[in-house]
Amino acid sequence: MAIRNSLDRQIVHFVMTIDSSPPGRLPPMAELGDYLIERVDADLARKFVEREKFEIAIVRSRKIALSNGDPALALLFTFADPDAPDPANIHLPTRRVRRFDKEEGEARGYSAHAILCLTPTEYGGRRFRVLLESAERLGKSRVSQMLDYQFRAIFQSKEIVLENDKGDEVAAKPKVRLDTVTNDRLRDSVSGGVIKSLKLIDPILEQSGFDPPEGVRIRRREMFLKVDVPPGQQVQSMLKHLQPWARSQGFREIYVEWLPEHEAAASAGKLNARNVERAKIDLAQRDIGETLFAKKAFVSVTRPLTDLSTEFSDELLDAMAALME
Repeated sequence: MAIRNSLDRQIVHFVMTIDSSPPGRLPPMAELGDYLIERVDADLARKFVEREKFEIAIVRSRKIALSNGDPALALLFTFADPDAPDPANIHLPTRRVRRFDKEEGEARGYSAHAILCLTPTEYGGRRFRVLLESAERLGKSRVSQMLDYQFRAIFQSKEIVLENDKGDEVAAKPKVRLDTVTNDRLRDSVSGGVIKSLKLIDPILEQSGFDPPEGVRIRRREMFLKVDVPPGQQVQSMLKHLQPWARSQGFREIYVEWLPEHEAAASAGKLNARNVERAKIDLAQRDIGETLFAKKAFVSVTRPLTDLSTEFSDELLDAMAALME
């Protein structure tokens, strides 16, 4: 979870790897990008996930050019959650609350912009740079799974065959993976950081024993922890130590805020929101450090954004594209 208001967005750097089974020479990513645009335009880039409960979609796509001339693909992801709390506004002078109740068939919506560079990181390679706007419910796992699903559908619908090492054409299935780009500064900040907040989250609630009273519906379970980190123990090792216990209690995510060591000494107890580092970690993943060390950047826009965009923000895309330089 990142700082996200109407004018500021946090952007995370990833590398997308696309492999195939069996191995073979892939078509140019620019060609695959054209096919993905076709699917988005035909409203085929939608999928119900997690027991058909939520919907993830790519609702907009188009080719763009980066400043160095490399082609890239801009994508707009959306996520629909029918169980999410209804938003509400409060009028500060009068304290009057205005609620936005969902109507029948509606779901709370979230969106995230993404940019996929169509030029591999090395000539003939299978790794491509990706930027993803940090957004509620749209992180690495869901976006990676959606891209994997779409490229598999493209290979099937276009009957794409690959040339193997022997020169033979073979039918193959692609496999897409997103890996976080490491920020060395964050790696250093975790080594001597101070934990400010720690929250365990169970967003699905499949555990037994949570039978609410009639008329009450549990949306998700959260547990806030106060942790005294032993002297000499780093934030990362403490989270790894906590991980198996949290999973045994039915929790699926950890949300952690920490203050880098140099910031803790300089702030003297006065925290600035931009000085505090944040990460939401899937407890199922083996390498907690991959999330903690993710390379991130802040960008700002002048036209306010909402949690759900159904059209591209050209201003945000321009700011994100500048990070590719």
